[in-house]
Amino acid sequence: MVDFASLPIPVVPFTPACRPGLGLALTTLGALRGFGDPEFFAAPHRLDFHQILLVTEGSGTYSIDSECFACRPGTLLWTRPNQVIAFTPQSDMDAAVIMFTESFPLRMSAHMAMLDDVLRPSHWRLRSDELVAFRRVLDMLEEEFERPDQGLGEELLKHLLAVVLLHIDQMCRLRHKEVGAFSGEYGELFLRFRRELDRSYRTTRLVEEYAEALNCSTRALSRACRAIAGTSTKDVIDARVALEARRLLMHTDLPINAIARQLGFSEVTNFGKFFVRRVNMTPGAFRRESKRA
Repeated sequence: MVDFASLPIPVVPFTPACRPGLGLALTTLGALRGFGDPEFFAAPHRLDFHQILLVTEGSGTYSIDSECFACRPGTLLWTRPNQVIAFTPQSDMDAAVIMFTESFPLRMSAHMAMLDDVLRPSHWRLRSDELVAFRRVLDMLEEEFERPDQGLGEELLKHLLAVVLLHIDQMCRLRHKEVGAFSGEYGELFLRFRRELDRSYRTTRLVEEYAEALNCSTRALSRACRAIAGTSTKDVIDARVALEARRLLMHTDLPINAIARQLGFSEVTNFGKFFVRRVNMTPGAFRRESKRA
């Protein structure tokens, strides 16, 4: 098993220059340019915090776990801790940037536990009405962040960040057909399933085995996945396996047959068929293309 924390991919710690110790920092891409080498940002690296970036000017490219996104004004990106990213902004590109630690957000309803879910969307191209609405809540957060703390500053910032995150969550569910709310019986079951999936995707892709581990029926698990993620249980499982396959192919030199074994495939040919079905290219072609990027 590969521990991605041990890979030679640099990790950027949360070390804000403004209001250290807070767990939240707001800045701009223009300000961040002065703290790092453009070649570093363009090379694969990881963050040990959440980063939400709203492009306001210019263009560039941003890669999250091997998926590359074109950036332009109105592009919204959410990077979760330890996702492998690479960022190539053009000289005219600027963006509003929110950075926060995993422990900073308020504990609200159960669905906020999905903040760290790497299977949730990370990229949106906002329509004009969505941009206006998001900019409104972001302005409130920025204004409070700039205000001198008079005793309740951290609590106010936690609540305003919650508004921003809930706003993104609502948009995410509407645009990606995540029609359910992460509450009630389905929400709790789905959260338990995702935790179990992160523990067990290397050893099983069988829906029945996940249902048994969760002490529920396959029908109940299917309903939870349909209600919360808008897709089948099998599709959620396969998406997690495919994500790990892309990471291993892109960021390690393991032979493809070794990657197949690590992900629970008894035959490398079965892994190849699975990968083509999920990614639309062979594992070898994906690795070659990623090395050229």
